[in-house]
Amino acid sequence: MSLLLRSKGYGVSVFDSGLAFLNRADTKGFDCVLIDFKMSPHDGFDLLRELRARGETVPAIMITGWDSKDIFELATQEGFADVIYKPMLDDKLAEALELVLAH
Repeated sequence: MSLLLRSKGYGVSVFDSGLAFLNRADTKGFDCVLIDFKMSPHDGFDLLRELRARGETVPAIMITGWDSKDIFELATQEGFADVIYKPMLDDKLAEALELVLAH
């Protein structure tokens, strides 16, 4: 995914885990974060909740292999700007990023 985004001209930072991302000082250098649903020890919802509790407002897109209407509804209620399902199409990812970054 990072190679795809770099090939489209995006700057990309990759973290081994949600915890590694949270250990950053802040997200001010980010225009958007892509967060996987299934991570450990925290899932994507936990990560976004923690970011919001810290006052971080960076837009977030959830990436998941669980194609479920319930996950989409919960993700948008929790504050995710969009949900992209694996295996994702390159165009869908680029489209979602363009929409989020346009706001």
